[in-house]
This record gives sequence, C-alpha cells and structure tokens, in this order.
Amino acid sequence: MFRISYNFTLRGSAHPCSGIRGFLMLGVVLLLLQPACANEVPIDTSLELVGNPLVTQAYNALEMGQTADALAMFEQISESEAGNVPALLGRALIYSQQERHAQAFSAYDQILLHHPSHAFAWNGRGLAAFNLEDFDEALSSFKRATQDQPVNGFFYESLAWTQMCRGEFSDAAESAKTSMLMYTRNGEKAVYPLLIAYFSYLESGDIENARRTLNYAQNNYDPNLWPAPIVDYLAGKINQSDLVSFVMDSTEETEAHTYIGLKMRSEKQLAAADLHLNWVSRNGDSRVFEYTLARAIQFRSSVAELSH
Repeated sequence: MFRISYNFTLRGSAHPCSGIRGFLMLGVVLLLLQPACANEVPIDTSLELVGNPLVTQAYNALEMGQTADALAMFEQISESEAGNVPALLGRALIYSQQERHAQAFSAYDQILLHHPSHAFAWNGRGLAAFNLEDFDEALSSFKRATQDQPVNGFFYESLAWTQMCRGEFSDAAESAKTSMLMYTRNGEKAVYPLLIAYFSYLESGDIENARRTLNYAQNNYDPNLWPAPIVDYLAGKINQSDLVSFVMDSTEETEAHTYIGLKMRSEKQLAAADLHLNWVSRNGDSRVFEYTLARAIQFRSSVAELSH
C-alpha cells in the first residue's frame, strides 16, 4: 500500500494543545486588550497594569515559567483588589494549565461579576465547565460568548464540541460551520470544525452533507500539519495502523483513537468502536476536546443500555 509521507512542523493554531485551548499567554494578552463585545466600552487594563506593578511582575514570572510565584502574586492582588481583571485572568490561566478547572470556573465567574458581557471570559468559563464535564454550564457559557456573533472561530468551535457531547448533532454541525466561517474571516485555516461537522452529519444520518464536508476538508487541509493523517484516514487513503504510526504525542494518540472509534460507530461496528473510545476514556490526554467527547459518548451509551 502506498504510504503517505508527512512532515509535521507544528500543531494547527485552531486546535492548540492546552487544557483551555486558545488561552495561552497570547490569549490572555488578547483578553486584556479587547472589549467584551462590540457595543461595550473596552476595559482599560493598561491603567490597571501601570497602577499595580505587582501585576506586571506576576505576568513576567508566568512568562519565565515561575508559575507558583506568579499565582501567589495574582492571589495577593485579588485579595486586596477584588475587581482587578488582569490578576483574575492570570489566576484563571494558571488554574486551567494545572487542570484545576473548578477554580478556573470560579475565577471567570469573578471576572463576569465586574464585566458581565465579556465574551472572552464567558468562553473561558465554558471551557472550565467543559473540562468538568458540566455540559449544561458549558453550553450556556458558550452561547453567551457567541451571542453577539464575534468573529472568533474558536468560540463557535467550543460551542460545537459541547453540542456534540450533548448529542445535539444538528446544532453541532451548524456551530461548526459558523466556526469555519469565522476562522476564514480571520484568515485562519481550521480542520477540526470540519471533523466535528462531518461526524455530526453522520450521526444525524445526513450522509450527503457528511460527504461534502469530508471532500472540502481534503481540498483545504495542510498535508504537513496534524490532523492531516486523520483526514486521510477518513477518506480511505490510509488505514488505522498507518494513522496510529503518525502519532507524535499523547494528544495526537487521543485524537487518533477517538476518530477511529467515531468512524467505526458510523459504520455500526459498535464493539470495535467501544475498544477505541474506552481506551480514550481511560488513558487519553484530558487536554484535548476529543478526550471529553469520547467519555460523553460512552456515558450516553451506558445510560442507553441501562434503560433497555
């Protein structure tokens, strides 16, 4: 069999590897500088940073990898200045990186007490809830983040993942399509929303739109970037063993087994699908959306079996 050669250089920006994807240091900077939504006055965080030099020290420490020192400073600031948004954001970022999702959720709630329409904070709250597998809170948070139709593909992608976890496949496909539109408007390429849409269409029985989505993905992905092998596997260009052989780390291994399981589910090979999805549920990397998706699917399947 012809073996496709891939030259991976970096992970796609639309699906970065992080406990709260999209909220690395750059995300924090964007959150500090951008207004909450189109009709809200921007938060003048530059004054807060200048007014409290400890905030600047904390972010410098965080950038140098001194996480414990940074967190201590952020917490010190928050105790004396409850509404200091940069400090609250710094805390939320660190909590999320440490997978302390309940504390991150609380930190975003504190931000929203002062800025209740801030889309980035709502999205961060949703990501924390998603990682806690509280899909009701995640859904409501992501809907608040997208209610003013921000040109942010990641917001809609987050919403689509949540809808998929809830089994709301038609809604997930629509959110994924909107995500692609927003990524494109920002000049970004994204494959994961297409994967969401593809499997959502399959789960909904919309085979024609699933086929069109996969064709679009094949014509618009970068062959040198992960998840190129996943697209090729779904298109029948490589087999399962080939797909797994291209895995470089635990996040890609988690994704590979999830998509193999989803493909087998769509082909009604349920026992084989369970092997892969159960592996992800037990051994997968919790930093990626697919880990939580696999767990949600297996939970729904278990509930369905018990009800019969």
